[in-house]
Amino acid sequence: FRKKKKEQTKSQQEEAREGLSKKGMSFREMKFLGVDDMDTHLFEEVMGISVSGKKEIVENRRSSLALSDGNSSELVTDLDDEDKYPYNIPFESKFRPDEMRCLALLAHNNMKPAMKNFVLSHREVLRKFRLTGTFTTMTMLKTIFGDDPEMMYGPTCQSGPLGGDAEICTLMCLEDLGGMIFFVDPLSAHPHQADIDSLFRLANVYNIIAAPNPTSAHSLCFVLKTSLEEGRKDKIPSFFHTLQSPGVNLYKKEQKREAERNTFKKPLLKTRISFKEQMEKKSK
Repeated sequence: FRKKKKEQTKSQQEEAREGLSKKGMSFREMKFLGVDDMDTHLFEEVMGISVSGKKEIVENRRSSLALSDGNSSELVTDLDDEDKYPYNIPFESKFRPDEMRCLALLAHNNMKPAMKNFVLSHREVLRKFRLTGTFTTMTMLKTIFGDDPEMMYGPTCQSGPLGGDAEICTLMCLEDLGGMIFFVDPLSAHPHQADIDSLFRLANVYNIIAAPNPTSAHSLCFVLKTSLEEGRKDKIPSFFHTLQSPGVNLYKKEQKREAERNTFKKPLLKTRISFKEQMEKKSK
């Protein structure tokens, strides 16, 4: 019975996939909406939306974007482009890249393929920022973006073990880093682990936007896109202002009290020495 039911489910999904393909949906659209997944039904389980509902979502998105853009034919072409859909839809940013601080893209060796896929999936958002990173990542970025005249890059840093993470820390301290996307490999040892720890510690000290894995980076891109489209500095404040952790003020107060205690003790020591010197002079 289970085998028969599973075969029926697969045939239904295949029919749905063929039907949506005939309707003009690209493979990437179907994959994004979960139609091509023959083993799980996560989209239906989480969203409670049927196959017909998925199709309606895409059609509504096409209609709304076409109406807002005013040129539906060009927009549909963009949506049908498998390299651009569903996230790489062109948009206008209210801020120029040089009006914002850098966005750092970093990835450990085993995570570099994931970083490349991430950049390809969200390049329309990422190209609105001044991107910085280590040499390997920057080379990959320049390969993807090519000769894009609107693309602006930040500094190219050394490889992580050679001080690249420390250079990113320097950008933070110089108030030229607004966010960091770092695909950390949690299953490998790193010779520069101290630098990695320092990088994340300073990211918390300066309270910048930081995404330590692909899922958080994926979610962050939607916030970045909305902020740029709407001109909302308050949604991504670390790209425009120097921030700090709430613990910094308390730390500074403690350091000030300690400095005052040390300053109070020094005159007493000088007084005793001068008194001793005076007694020696009198005895002579």
